[in-house]
Amino acid sequence: MIKLSLAALVTGACLVTSLPSLLNPISGQSHDGSDTLSLDRRATGGKVTNKALARFDNSNIEDGMGNGTDWYHLYLGNGTEAAGWPSKDKWVSFEDMFNNYKLQMYVACQFLNWRLPNNDIAEVEAIYDGIQIAADASGVDHRFILAIIMQESHGCVRVNTTDLGVRNPGIMQNHNGKAFCNDNKKLTTPCPAATIHEMIREGTSGTTSGDGLAHCINLSGNSDVSDYYRAARIYNSGSISKTGNLQSNIATHCYASDIANRLTGWVYAPSTCTCDDDPKSCGVVNH
Repeated sequence: MIKLSLAALVTGACLVTSLPSLLNPISGQSHDGSDTLSLDRRATGGKVTNKALARFDNSNIEDGMGNGTDWYHLYLGNGTEAAGWPSKDKWVSFEDMFNNYKLQMYVACQFLNWRLPNNDIAEVEAIYDGIQIAADASGVDHRFILAIIMQESHGCVRVNTTDLGVRNPGIMQNHNGKAFCNDNKKLTTPCPAATIHEMIREGTSGTTSGDGLAHCINLSGNSDVSDYYRAARIYNSGSISKTGNLQSNIATHCYASDIANRLTGWVYAPSTCTCDDDPKSCGVVNH
């Protein structure tokens, strides 16, 4: 997962406001599985199998609470509504969510690494199309895919390929995928639409080396909204803590809370999650 500072994102947003042609609304991990509930190698082309969660028609882009609220609420615990996590009817619409994050997509590459060319209009449009294609093929809600993209790379199509024991390429930093426009040796500019679509497909439906979001949702198995938050944690760390608490275990302790906030409107507000900087403040245990 790649992080940008709030100051960088706000500065980037200010830069983009000087480019009105870019702002027209579009309508239309280290994952190692080394702890509990470890994931087995899975086939590509994964689909959500629970009919209560699967969504194979994502044509409705006005499918939520509009913009939601740009603030950050720290969510702790097991991801259930009973534990205070947001129900799906609190999620923002895909249309508003995408347009709110589009500012970041246009400037994120520069702030990840000043040598990286920023996304152009066609590349951002390819992200939109790729999400819709992957969502319809996999049954994964398009808003969840977008939230993971923003968490992993802020939508920079030339994000570095990370490797902390597991190779994670592309805008979803998936498990050893084949699609990328930056292998840390060569940049591809522009990044072809087909490559962007494949990055998103691999992150959503899986690679020959590891699981995508659909598999992670299936593995969670609660048949309610907590499956999305649990799936986010599985995608990040490969497993869920024996405690069931999504802030615990390895990798990014704030990950699931961040995803819940992105789904309900968080864009630029300061994060109040202290779980990574001060794990004890959140009761984090690494098992």
